[in-house]
Amino acid sequence: MNEKLLQIYALSVSFVSLGCLSIFSGIFLYNAVKVSFPSTMNTPIMHYPPQFSSHGVMSINPTIPIVAGQPLPPPPPPVQKSIASDDERNKLIQANNKRNLEMAEKRMKTESIMSMLRSFIIVLIASVVFFFHWRMAKRART
Repeated sequence: MNEKLLQIYALSVSFVSLGCLSIFSGIFLYNAVKVSFPSTMNTPIMHYPPQFSSHGVMSINPTIPIVAGQPLPPPPPPVQKSIASDDERNKLIQANNKRNLEMAEKRMKTESIMSMLRSFIIVLIASVVFFFHWRMAKRART
């Protein structure tokens, strides 16, 4: 009876660890593809358009509170230089959009690499747990 319970326990843990292995192997492979083909797989989550004040001056870095409920920092002093023409404004907008896209791609690549590392650690631990309990179940059968 005791050996039967040990075998059921070992096979149950092996079954759960196989589930973890398959799920996190898939997550690892998906993130590997995201890192390998960043322009195809990575689309920016959010695009912030440039913000214009009432004076026609573009604020490229909008202030966002770090913690919800935290008050916004005081606005920066107004810049005296104004954008003279639509061409200059369009150039600034395009430069800002390009910079935002580059930053978003870099952030997504970093997040994918971190997720790959996390998945690799979980796969490594799950495989050790699986093989240990699989051997325990084999011994309990004999």
